[in-house]
Amino acid sequence: MSYEKIKAIVKYAKKSESLQDLINKLGKDKAFYYGKNRDKVMIKRQRLQYIKKCKKLGLLDEDYRLTDLGKRALLNFDETLAEIILNLKFNERDFRSLLLEALSEIKIPTAEEIQEKLRDLGVKMSLPELRSYLNILAKCGIIKKNRKYTYTFKELNLDEFKNLLYLEYNKIEKDATGQIWFEKFKEDFIKKYNLATNKFDELFNKLRKEYPGLIGLQKSRSKTWFYFRE
Repeated sequence: MSYEKIKAIVKYAKKSESLQDLINKLGKDKAFYYGKNRDKVMIKRQRLQYIKKCKKLGLLDEDYRLTDLGKRALLNFDETLAEIILNLKFNERDFRSLLLEALSEIKIPTAEEIQEKLRDLGVKMSLPELRSYLNILAKCGIIKKNRKYTYTFKELNLDEFKNLLYLEYNKIEKDATGQIWFEKFKEDFIKKYNLATNKFDELFNKLRKEYPGLIGLQKSRSKTWFYFRE
């Protein structure tokens, strides 16, 4: 599976009247061409296999029309597709947590080393399947594909971290004083932006040091409350 093929399927599924119509439309998209000069189109059976994979990802329904998730992908493709891949389940764990754990323990994170670490975690995955997921996440901007074919999660600098904190803070319903439950906010933020807990703590503490009047924290018996000062 590839980023380009999934994007083409979502695009044409919106306009297609039937499964056969979708298969025919994909035959005109360069994502389904191959060869040295990309001048040979994949046969219909191969195009159907990719369509069925999109159905398994939840982008298409039983009639091969866009699901709500598929419609969301039309509006924000990269974020939606990355979310789907990161939430894939393997041995009752999502791919996000498995990948974070694997990358945190590997010195040279090639696809082969990641595959080996996933095997240690009880997940058997073929190298082509793993590479397809990693390359999709790289195209979505979630991870970086580095020189020598190594993979790492994209690093946030302090300004990016601050802007994302503002963004997520403004989305959340607050109490009358503008405060939110910090522990839950932190947990959701880490999951969404694929941060290790220690990396979040490092950036958060650095942000408080660089901008001492920006963030307010108040502790109660069981919770910590968080707010941005205007």
